[in-house]
Amino acid sequence: MKNSAAMKLRQVPAGYLVVGIDPHKKKHAAVAITEDLMVRVRFKFTNSGAGFEQALENARAEMIKSSCRGIMFAIETGGHYWRNFAYCLEERGIPFRLISQFTLKRMRDGRDLNRRKNDFRDAEMAAGVFRTGDFTETKLPQGVYAELRSTYSAYFRLVKERSSLINLLKGLLDGLFPEFTQIFKDPCGRTALTVLSVYPSPASISNLNKGIFVAAIRTERQGRLMVKKLKTLHEAASISIGIKPGADGVAMEVTQLVSRYHLIEQQVDRLVKSFVIIYLTKGMVNL
Repeated sequence: MKNSAAMKLRQVPAGYLVVGIDPHKKKHAAVAITEDLMVRVRFKFTNSGAGFEQALENARAEMIKSSCRGIMFAIETGGHYWRNFAYCLEERGIPFRLISQFTLKRMRDGRDLNRRKNDFRDAEMAAGVFRTGDFTETKLPQGVYAELRSTYSAYFRLVKERSSLINLLKGLLDGLFPEFTQIFKDPCGRTALTVLSVYPSPASISNLNKGIFVAAIRTERQGRLMVKKLKTLHEAASISIGIKPGADGVAMEVTQLVSRYHLIEQQVDRLVKSFVIIYLTKGMVNL
C-alpha cells in the first residue's frame, strides 16, 4: 500500500523557507517559517502585479538572510483570490502547494483554543500544515484544460440558475394559475412557454374566445402546437381557483421569468457549442 503522507513529505525539501499565504481580495498576508518552524518574517502584499513582485522580493531576501536553500509557498484555497497568485508562481516556475481551508480550520480549532482569527495566524498555520505534508497536490489547468474547465464552470452555473428559475416559476403558477401545471406537466415546454409569455394569468385567457386564444398562440408559436391542451387550458382558466389579488404583478413576474428562461437556454446552447468546438479544434490535438 502506498504511504501518501510519506510521499508528500518527500516533496518538502530540507532547508527550504516555507511562505504561508492567506489570500484576500485586496491584500494577501504572508508568513515565512524555516524548517524548525521558527517564524522569520510577516508581511502583506497587494493583489496586483507589483504586489506579487514585492512578495517574491521579500521572500528571496528572507531566504538569503536565513541561509535557506530555496523557497516554497503554501497557499490557502479559501475563496477564489488565491488563483491569480498561484498562476503567477506557476509562470515563474516557483514551487507551491495548496492548503485546504477545511484542513486549516480543523487545525486551528484543535490548536488555537482561544479561537483567535487573523490574517497572519492563518498564513502561519498554512505554512505549518505544509510542513506536515497535509497539502493538496493540485496541478493548475493550462491550455485546453483551462478552457474546458472554465467553459464547464459557466455551463454548471447556468444550469443551476435555470433550475432555480423553473422552481420559482412553478411556485408562482401554484398561486396564480394552479391548473396550468396540471394540464402542462412541464411549464417549460415550448407551447407552455408561449402561453405564459403572452397570457400568463387565467383572466387574460378566459377573456378571449377559445378559437381566438388558440389562433393567437399559433401566431406566436411557429411549429407543432398542442391544440387539445390549449382548449383544455382555456376551459380551466374560466373556473380557475388562482388568487386574484395581486394577480397582475405575479403575471408580470411570470413573463419576466419566461424571458430569462429563453435567455439562459440560448446561453447554455452557445456554451455547449463552444465546448464542442474547443474539444474538436484544440482537445483532439492536445488531450
